[in-house]
Amino acid sequence: MRIEGTAGEAPGRWTLVLGIATVALAALLVPFPGSLSVVVTRALATATAGAPGIDLISEVGLVVLAVATLAALVLARRLWPRRLAPAVAASVGVVVAYGVSELLKDVFSQTRPCARWTFAGECPPAGDWSFPSNHATLAFGAVLVIVIATPRRWAAWAVVALAVVVAVGRVAQGVHYVHDVAAGALLGLAIPAAFGLVLGWWGVSRRQCAVPSSGGKGG
Repeated sequence: MRIEGTAGEAPGRWTLVLGIATVALAALLVPFPGSLSVVVTRALATATAGAPGIDLISEVGLVVLAVATLAALVLARRLWPRRLAPAVAASVGVVVAYGVSELLKDVFSQTRPCARWTFAGECPPAGDWSFPSNHATLAFGAVLVIVIATPRRWAAWAVVALAVVVAVGRVAQGVHYVHDVAAGALLGLAIPAAFGLVLGWWGVSRRQCAVPSSGGKGG
C-alpha cells in the first residue's frame, strides 16, 4: 500500500515543484524595475561593457556552435543514421525559431539596456529591439540539434556551456537583458525540439506501416 501511495503522489508532487519553480523563475526574470533580470543586467554590463573583445565573445561562440552543428550532422550520417532525420528536422526548427524571434522583437519593441543606461562600447541603433535574443535562440537551437545528432554526453555538456557563454556575453556587452537571453534560449530549445519530435514520430509511424503483417499469405 505504501508503494502504491508513493507512486500515486509522485506526479502531484512534481507538478507542485514545477509550478513553484515556474512562478519563482517568472518573478526573477519578468522585467519590472528591480527584478533580478534588470539588476543583474545593469550590474554586469556596467562592469564589463566596453572591455576589449567583449563584443567578440558571443560572435565567436556562435560561429563555433555553427561548425559543431554541421560536424554533428555529418557524424550522425556516418555513425548514427537513425538520428540524422530528427536532427535535420530540428535544424529546420532552428530557422523557424529565429524567424519567431525576429517577429517577437517587432511585437514587443523593447529598448536595449545600452539605450536605457550609458555603458562603454557601442549600442545598436534605435529600432533594433532587444527581446528576445537572436544570439541565444541560435546558440541553444544549435545545442538541441547537436544533442539529437550525437549520443556523446561530453559533447552535449560542452555545447551547453558554450551556449551559456554566448548568452552571458550578450548581457555583459550591455545589448540584452537576462530575460532576453532566457526567452531566446527557450525558443531555441522548444521549437527545434518540436520539429525533431514530430519528424521522429512520423518516421517511426512510416516504418511501422512499412512492416508486413505477420498474418499474410500462407496463414
